[in-house]
Amino acid sequence: MTRSAALEPLSHDHHEGLAFAARLRRARRDGDDPVPLVAEVAAFWRDHLVPHFADEEAFVLPVLEDGAAPLAAQMVEEHRQIRALVERVAAEAPTWGGPLGEVAAALAAHIRFEEREAFPAAERLADADALARIGHQIHDTHSHR
Repeated sequence: MTRSAALEPLSHDHHEGLAFAARLRRARRDGDDPVPLVAEVAAFWRDHLVPHFADEEAFVLPVLEDGAAPLAAQMVEEHRQIRALVERVAAEAPTWGGPLGEVAAALAAHIRFEEREAFPAAERLADADALARIGHQIHDTHSHR
């Protein structure tokens, strides 16, 4: 399915998230030192995921809440779970057997859910005017970062 222009910036963010998850998987597979990756996870959270989740919750979530409440609830819960996982990465010893080793899978699964279920539902539920408005809002927030 082709993504609507309104949600394309969020899908581009997802591409960055999948690339980061792949980087973490490679680092784990290659036995890289996990210590420096703790800072990378924190930076990715702060610079990418916090604003991305805020955009989704401001612009996509209301559409889902009106017509697909279970998907809306899952989106918010997965955002909460990823935030908690990142907090654990910062708080616990940096080992691949701990929360650092879980970040890649959690992030990739969340992105798959949004791309395969949440976003298509939002695109079906929102009319053309609403999608255009959402697209302008997302564009505005991205251009101010």
